Amino acid sequence: MKLPITGGCLCGSVRYEISAEPIACMNCHCRTCQKASGAPYLALMFVPTSALKISGNYKEYPAIAASGNIMYRAFCPECGTSLFGRNSIFTKIRPVAAATLDDPTIYQPQEDMWVVDAQPWDFMNPDLPKCDGNFWQQTKPKHPN
Repeated sequence: MKLPITGGCLCGSVRYEISAEPIACMNCHCRTCQKASGAPYLALMFVPTSALKISGNYKEYPAIAASGNIMYRAFCPECGTSLFGRNSIFTKIRPVAAATLDDPTIYQPQEDMWVVDAQPWDFMNPDLPKCDGNFWQQTKPKHPN
């Protein structure tokens, strides 16, 4: 994957640059991602916090995530684009909305997470592994936090 990875909001007021390879690429089906995106899931690229550089002013909305942690969901106050998040407990990684990448074709999902909350009318790729919660709680590798 060519670095840096860049992206931003619909109106261009908020831009970001990612200087490291993603830790994981997941389709999140939790209810808070559904409501924040207005879609059945949110395609997320998890990146190291230290690798995400943001320019422009954005707002954060705190919400209790399905995990019970507080997820601060960042969005552009001008156009409303949902951009990235910040978890109150897992502070060393940040989820970035893959659809906001300048080149969203680089996003390759590895797993569907929070499928326990998936809508019955949503078609999930049968080739992707599924987990009921967060990917780091379902897999053997240690979470980076």
